[in-house]
Amino acid sequence: MDVFIAILRVLYVLIFFGAMFISLRFEWGREGKDERGRAIANKSYGIIFPLLPLGWFSIELINDYIQPISYETYKLLIWFLLTGLFIFHAINLMVLKRNY
Repeated sequence: MDVFIAILRVLYVLIFFGAMFISLRFEWGREGKDERGRAIANKSYGIIFPLLPLGWFSIELINDYIQPISYETYKLLIWFLLTGLFIFHAINLMVLKRNY
């Protein structure tokens, strides 16, 4: 079971680095500098940005009212929140590029 979890973690990190590559290539490339690219990036940021405080608030509510979360678990949840939002941002960029 530990090997399976380790494989899933490595796969998740690879997906995160792929999402980071997609996002940075879009932002720093020609496509992200024109009007269409700025509109796509702003739309994606408009979707992603409100999810950060909402996710953090959910973690805090769980910690305060449902079950106390250890410090290590809290760090892991915040890590998954930030990396998950970054992955979701890259997916949004790919979808919005096709729609615009």
